[in-house]
Amino acid sequence: MTLTRIRLLPLIWLVLMPPLLLPGGETDYQKLGHEHFFNLEYNEAITAYQHLIRQAPLDPRARNYLAVAVLYKELLRLGMLETSAFRGDNQFLDREKPEPDPAARARFLSLLQQARDLAQKGLERDPENYNLRYSLAVNYGLQANYQFMIEKSYLAALRNGSKANKQSRILIEQHPELVDAYLVAGVYEYVVGSLPWAVRALIAVGGIRGDKNKGRRYVAQVAREGTLARDEARALLTILLRRERRPVEAAEVLTSIIQDFPRNYVLHLELAAMHLAADEKERALEVFRNVRRKVEANQDRFGRMPARARQALGRKIEQLEEELPLARN
Repeated sequence: MTLTRIRLLPLIWLVLMPPLLLPGGETDYQKLGHEHFFNLEYNEAITAYQHLIRQAPLDPRARNYLAVAVLYKELLRLGMLETSAFRGDNQFLDREKPEPDPAARARFLSLLQQARDLAQKGLERDPENYNLRYSLAVNYGLQANYQFMIEKSYLAALRNGSKANKQSRILIEQHPELVDAYLVAGVYEYVVGSLPWAVRALIAVGGIRGDKNKGRRYVAQVAREGTLARDEARALLTILLRRERRPVEAAEVLTSIIQDFPRNYVLHLELAAMHLAADEKERALEVFRNVRRKVEANQDRFGRMPARARQALGRKIEQLEEELPLARN
């Protein structure tokens, strides 16, 4: 298997930062942006994070937040955050792909550089500052994500992932009691440990090593015990479980995320996909039908679902109803 065939997860570097402490009475734009982000409401998230930057202009976390939202808005537009529920549906998959937006790329990279400069300057004054170190680790991870997902620069992505891991390891050494600090390191361990043996042997010469099992344990620990990055860890854990063909466990985690972010229609479709993977067709059909009802009524803003996804949803429901004739009514 070559690097061009590696498909390691569109959310693999989605790691946000601890909340900013705001003066009493001010709107918590970090919390507001976070809620919008996980509900696929990227325009609203971008607006909230822009307000956050004005509140905290020297804090690199605010610019990292905005960079994340800009990146994932672009990934959604490019069709790179789509559900696996419609896998095998050629009518859904066979379409002209949009081209990456140069303006989105320039904005994303500019925000990353601004945040990186702020974090590095702050660490020169205070090298044990948890928030600054975490921000720098996340910053390198976000650049790795862009290089992997859009630029297809796999080796460059690994190099920046290695930088993210280095900063995370420093953070863990300085603050081992902070469970959330293990998330970036866990992602790195899992990604590198999942590469084909020949690739791992090649990059090991440059000191890049990873352990998939250790990485999964780190992510699961943050998903259970984390306080600042628990949502991100749960999202990542779902993807790891799906990748390892453990759909029942993935469905359990997905259900908990959906309860917190009910307007994310992709999560509902992924839940149905996990039921299908577990050969629970009746439960999958029930979820698909519920999604269609919400789309038709625009409940929880499901009316935002693109037309081609709605059409694929209808075909999936028809397919399952043919396979389960007793469930047609």
